[in-house]
Amino acid sequence: MKRALLVFRCVLCALIAVSALETAARIDDALSYGARFWGPYNDQALYVTDQAGKWGKPGARYERWQLNSLGYRGPELRPGTVRIVCFGSSETFGLYEAPGYEYPRRLEQDLNKLAGEPMFQVVNAAYPGETIPTAIRHVPQVVQQTHPSYALIYPAIANYIPAVNETGGPANSGRFDKLATLLSEMRVPERVRNVLKSSLPERIQTGLRKREIERDSAGAPVMDRLPEKYVERFRGDLTLLVHSLRDRDVEPILATHATVFGATLSPGDRDLLTAWRKFYPMLKEDGFIDMEERMNQVIRETASRENIRLIDIANDIPHRPEYFADFVHFTTDGAALMAQDLTAGLTPWIFSVARGQVHYFDKSTSSVMDRPGAILR
Repeated sequence: MKRALLVFRCVLCALIAVSALETAARIDDALSYGARFWGPYNDQALYVTDQAGKWGKPGARYERWQLNSLGYRGPELRPGTVRIVCFGSSETFGLYEAPGYEYPRRLEQDLNKLAGEPMFQVVNAAYPGETIPTAIRHVPQVVQQTHPSYALIYPAIANYIPAVNETGGPANSGRFDKLATLLSEMRVPERVRNVLKSSLPERIQTGLRKREIERDSAGAPVMDRLPEKYVERFRGDLTLLVHSLRDRDVEPILATHATVFGATLSPGDRDLLTAWRKFYPMLKEDGFIDMEERMNQVIRETASRENIRLIDIANDIPHRPEYFADFVHFTTDGAALMAQDLTAGLTPWIFSVARGQVHYFDKSTSSVMDRPGAILR
């Protein structure tokens, strides 16, 4: 009886402690970000979903991320500008940079500084997790809303790694769906994860990630190397995106994908590869390096075949931790360097607009031509 009473008291104290922490977290969100006290508060507050897929929710805000009235990260559209729309995933949307310093914003600042006036506007149409097939479905509405002259494509390559279910592994049984939903609506677990991430030694975090990878990939055929069919799927999707943009008189610009990993991997790089693999457990760590090389070659070949301006970011940005917050996401300094390289790659090509010329794709000659009359949106 005494033992049962002791257990009851311990459980009650734990519930009271968790409730107090959860209440404090909700008050902090309300005071810091204007979040509602009741209901879930996470990054899903930024999005809506329809038949075309996931979109930014107009006017939505989550912590430091703010979307404009069209659902894009960044300021409202300005009339009388030459617009560049950016397609990509979380690397383009911006995760770790200081607010307003993600690379699309820095690119706009750099271009306008060179122009000597606010001639250009860069629209950040990316969001975390966006795939190229989703971007293709979004093109008609994005073009209709923003009327861009150019589209910068910085694709998230890892999206082509198949999920566990695609490789014949066990599907989620759904037994813990209700518990997972409850935990996802709580504010405390995310804070605990962030504290542990910043305080636990990297060696311990890597060990925990390896256990999670083993659990998630159990019973499924793990790949040493990404099969060629997924590389070809990427090639086909990228080509479709290019054609979809050109069919709407928007000239694509391709950029290769950069990572923190150089030619020689350090022990710290191995830890980062494990951290990356945690999100894609079906591909072994060395397979990520091979995948990046092969996919970037596809980007280069597509640019050559389609006569598209290519900016080789993968070779331009140094593979150093001051430029990458993790395996692929930029720091504030990394975003500035990314924008600097993009500006160098676009100048003076894009500044022919300032001289009264606009690039367009001539299907009869399969080449990019100039025509008079700048398109100011």
